[in-house]
Amino acid sequence: MNISQRARFSLPESAPPSGNPATLPNPSGHSKMKLTPTLFVLCSSIALGDTSFSLWSYTDKELFPSAIISTATVDWNGDEQAAEDKKTKSDRHSEEDVLPIYGDENGWIGVELSDLPVDAKVDVEMTVEGLMKPSKWKGTVGKRDQDGHVLVIPKAAWDFDALLKIRQQRPVTATFKVTVDGKALADETKTYVMKSLNDCPFYVRLDKDGEEIEDLSWLFAAYVNENHPQVDGILKEALKSGLVTSFTGYQSEDADEVLLQVFAVWNVLQRRGIKYSDISKTTPNSVVTSQTVRFMDESLKSTQANCVDGSVLMASILEKIGIKSYLVMVPGHCFLAFDMGDDKDADRFGLETTMLGDDNLKPLKDLTKLSEKARKGEFLASYKTFSSAIEAGTASLDEHAEAFDSGEDPDIQLISISDARELGITPIASGEGK
Repeated sequence: MNISQRARFSLPESAPPSGNPATLPNPSGHSKMKLTPTLFVLCSSIALGDTSFSLWSYTDKELFPSAIISTATVDWNGDEQAAEDKKTKSDRHSEEDVLPIYGDENGWIGVELSDLPVDAKVDVEMTVEGLMKPSKWKGTVGKRDQDGHVLVIPKAAWDFDALLKIRQQRPVTATFKVTVDGKALADETKTYVMKSLNDCPFYVRLDKDGEEIEDLSWLFAAYVNENHPQVDGILKEALKSGLVTSFTGYQSEDADEVLLQVFAVWNVLQRRGIKYSDISKTTPNSVVTSQTVRFMDESLKSTQANCVDGSVLMASILEKIGIKSYLVMVPGHCFLAFDMGDDKDADRFGLETTMLGDDNLKPLKDLTKLSEKARKGEFLASYKTFSSAIEAGTASLDEHAEAFDSGEDPDIQLISISDARELGITPIASGEGK
């Protein structure tokens, strides 16, 4: 994701943002998606003589701990450096009509300086109260656009432990200090809305009509946590149920065995009493669309899961045992998909996770108290629901196949967890143990 390809925006907050698309590997495993980083100018200019600065934010007035944490080690620019102070001879040069960047081209907030003199010496410092230590950039600004504008993004020293504790949105104060050729411009203080860790940005509207968007749906992969301590406990319960004797992923090269492993996980979650609960709303925003997502331990503790929660829960366990999984986004809904084999031609099944609560099964500890006939009846009922969930999910996969391949509709995405991991999207640790 190349910020140097982003357009510069006018100062009024009412002006719709725009930008030039950059491409990034698509965690859907299909076509590449267009990902246009958004520049939002958040305040009036602070001036000293002819030089002034305005605040820049990737996601308008909101900041998302989930995105900041899960992308902490991602270089969205790949092999190309966008920052002018970091470019090498091997880096492609940005176009002349785009805004030059200095500092961390992967950052979330910074400042845009206007009417800079040639070879100006610039110092920029930013802090976010309680969440970011003073973060600085210092250097000589050589390249500017034709109007003397540049974007400076200091490398942010976020307090990740503090970000992980944010479970309710709240206002936060950010302070920006800029010095040009030894002369300090007036400090600027901005109040942002720091969203809950459970809020995941889906996409950003790049115009007021919503016709141009920036797809961020791959960030949902951060809520899949194959390393969560509770995954092992669920797998142990599945083994105790007697449905499988081991979890070997694709090692058996037997599709029936793969399907049985998925069913064993499904059955245990049913016995845990997971029920569908449509709690997915977050505070609306005219620019950024987001959704509330429960972490795995939260769904297990509350025994409630909306469509995303249930899919995240199942995907976490399937990824642990080596079965490739996907979060499937269709308009107003999410479900799970998984591959039946490790090769590219393997069948892919959908799984409607909202049907987990369709059966009222006995807890695992009570299985031994049931007669053989009653136990068999429970497993058959569970498998019947499982089969119906696969039928419904796979039908939806087929229905939206062309849209998945094109990747043009932000509401229709197939998010590969393994591809997201390769991209660098890491699981968010929710803080809950076994």
